[in-house]
Amino acid sequence: MEEQPLRLLVADDDEVDRLAVRRALLKAGLESQLVEVGDGTAALAALMEQSFDCALMDFQMPGQDGLEVLRKARAALVETPIIMLTGQGDEHIAVELMKAGATDYLAKSALTPERLAHLLRQTLRLHEVQQQYRTLAEVLPHTIWTSRPDGVLDYISRRGYQSNGIPLGDPSQWPKAIHAEDLPRVMERWQHSLRTGEPYEVEGRIWQTGGTWRWHLIRALPMKDARGRVVRWFGTNADIDDQRRAQERISRLQAVTAALSEALTPRQVVDIILTQGVAALEAHSGAVCLLSEDGQMLELASATENVRHLTRSLERIPLDASLAVTEAVRNDKLVTFANREERDRRYPSVARLELPYEAAAVMPLRGSRGVMGALVVNYAGPRTLSPDEQEFLLALARQGAQALERARLYEAAQQARAQAEASEAQLRDLLAERERMEATLQERDERLRAALWAGGTGTFRWDIRTNALEWDENLDQLFGLPPGRTVQTMEDCLALVHPEDRAEAARRNEACAREGADFEMDFRVVWPDGHVHWLSGKGKTFVDANARPLYMTGAYVDITMQKQQEAEARQLADFERQILGIVSHDLRNPLSVIRISASVLLAREGLDERQSKSLTRIISASDRSTRLIRDLLDFSQARLGGGIPVERKQMDLFELARGVVEELAASHPEREVELKLEGDGVGEWDGDRLAQVLGNLVGNALQHSPPNTAVWVRCRGEAGQVFLEVHNEGAAIEGAILPDLFEPFRRGRHAGNGAGSVGLGLYITRQLVLAHGGGITVSSREGDGTRFTVRLPRRAPTPPPVPRA
Repeated sequence: MEEQPLRLLVADDDEVDRLAVRRALLKAGLESQLVEVGDGTAALAALMEQSFDCALMDFQMPGQDGLEVLRKARAALVETPIIMLTGQGDEHIAVELMKAGATDYLAKSALTPERLAHLLRQTLRLHEVQQQYRTLAEVLPHTIWTSRPDGVLDYISRRGYQSNGIPLGDPSQWPKAIHAEDLPRVMERWQHSLRTGEPYEVEGRIWQTGGTWRWHLIRALPMKDARGRVVRWFGTNADIDDQRRAQERISRLQAVTAALSEALTPRQVVDIILTQGVAALEAHSGAVCLLSEDGQMLELASATENVRHLTRSLERIPLDASLAVTEAVRNDKLVTFANREERDRRYPSVARLELPYEAAAVMPLRGSRGVMGALVVNYAGPRTLSPDEQEFLLALARQGAQALERARLYEAAQQARAQAEASEAQLRDLLAERERMEATLQERDERLRAALWAGGTGTFRWDIRTNALEWDENLDQLFGLPPGRTVQTMEDCLALVHPEDRAEAARRNEACAREGADFEMDFRVVWPDGHVHWLSGKGKTFVDANARPLYMTGAYVDITMQKQQEAEARQLADFERQILGIVSHDLRNPLSVIRISASVLLAREGLDERQSKSLTRIISASDRSTRLIRDLLDFSQARLGGGIPVERKQMDLFELARGVVEELAASHPEREVELKLEGDGVGEWDGDRLAQVLGNLVGNALQHSPPNTAVWVRCRGEAGQVFLEVHNEGAAIEGAILPDLFEPFRRGRHAGNGAGSVGLGLYITRQLVLAHGGGITVSSREGDGTRFTVRLPRRAPTPPPVPRA
């Protein structure tokens, strides 16, 4: 150190302190060339631009303090040893300086020639060792790196830059070279070592410049000072990818062996060979082909899902075809091609196919009796199998072929055993079939008798040739007779029929006996006690080959209760029609008189405001009553009359809609009702009824929407049909109410006061739309309001032609 002058940088804003450093160097006998600066900015510039053997830097300086200059210099990979001069021996400051990359520190109060000389010699010696270490690191096969105590890397050997793609001179980018799946684990272990000062070791994949990920063993060892503080970390990244992959192949081969030992069928063996081969060799896809029984074809046994659509035309391949798989089977050897050019040159027949892979390897499956088939693995890009991979493929094919032979033998044995067991079972079944059939017939007969008895159904058989009549005990009960053979001929049965129905029953029986017709009739019978009961009878006539009637079988059931209910329903309907007549004729006329009288009085002059309001309320009440009566009449007509009749005639629905909307807008001047017409509105409809439909929907929208919102009416004509839409911005209808909205007497909870309504408006509206052959739907969502949509065909639907007899 004394042979040549030391080039030193002294950075201190105090001239006295800089003078003290010069004197100490002079007294220590150290020849040196000093570059002196007075602030941190100048010190950083000097470190970046010039080369020094060492730098002595004050901790407190204007502009940038010594710690800030130190951090920026280390971040810029300045390797100059830096000794920090502090005004006080603060332990905390010393730790921060060492973490930031200071080589050492010295309190100004302890600055003596001897101490300064010793510190410089020690620093230069350490720097020389570090340079030797880094030179050695460049020639080692591993990546060598170092970091400051806080874990920030300040050095990576050139091998790391070249092989991992890290920007030269920027070791802080090293996390980008770690695989995303491994980085959290590596960082967690590294953070643990930084906290505890313990060595660390972890495996992870590191990016290689060639475009692959390779496994590395990452190790780090701390270098500590006499007080046990970490002053630097030394680490290595050793490539263990080949060893790891070899171990993985061994493990996979062991797994294949275990899986094949449990496979019992050829299909299971083929699937294991395929999935394990593709996974172990990291291939894009694969397939297994087996020789046909005649040895002339290769048949596709299985393929991975991503190429299954391409193998449909290759399910049977002639063995003499020019393909890699047939070549491997014919020659009993491994066949490979490394890229698309080699593939297309050797096998021109596949050049025109747009295959999703370039490279492939085909290994024959050879058993004890010869080649049985082949395993194919494909790669999406260029690929050449290593010797280890070829050895694995060979071992997999060898074990797979042996397992396939065992599975075929096992399957043949199972089939033979199954055939023997099936023959034995068939014999037992034949012996037991007769017993089962007899038991089944007996059980069915008992069930039928029980079902007929429980349902009150009586059965009979009438021999038309002999006129003999057989019936069961249920018929005795239906005819009110005591059990026994009291009825033996058809004449005996007809004698029990009510006199008014007897002739018709006899006529139908004669038709059955003469023409072979079937019998079906509802008739009355008179019991011995004089009571009359209704029966419904059906009979099936069976004929011979010449269509001559032989016999009839049938059944009777009691329908007395049904007939009574029908009579009661007719009486109720008649009563409702009478009530409707009273409502129609006896209530509407007085209401008309009341309205006309009120209108005449309202037209007089001299009425005060109270009298005018009273007459207006009378007119409004009579109108509401008239609408109520009309709704009730339409409801009864729909329920009892089979629907509301309509009288169609040529009309323009758009003109009708315009008139209805203008009338409702005039009666509700405080509301906004908008009409939009699209297309053509000409068709055949009942104008009065459609005016009622539109009036109900718009009136309903006005009633159930806020006063300050508008009601939109849209008429849209399309080919063959017209659509009416009425939309309002009221609250959404509850989902539980929507399915029953068009049922009678149904009103929502938010229906307002409901003046003039009994809940029939929407029901009658739907009946009127159905009478026109159309349909109506409703949609209601919060924030979107409620929309009723009516679909009306322009013409009445044409009825289908009546088929001829």
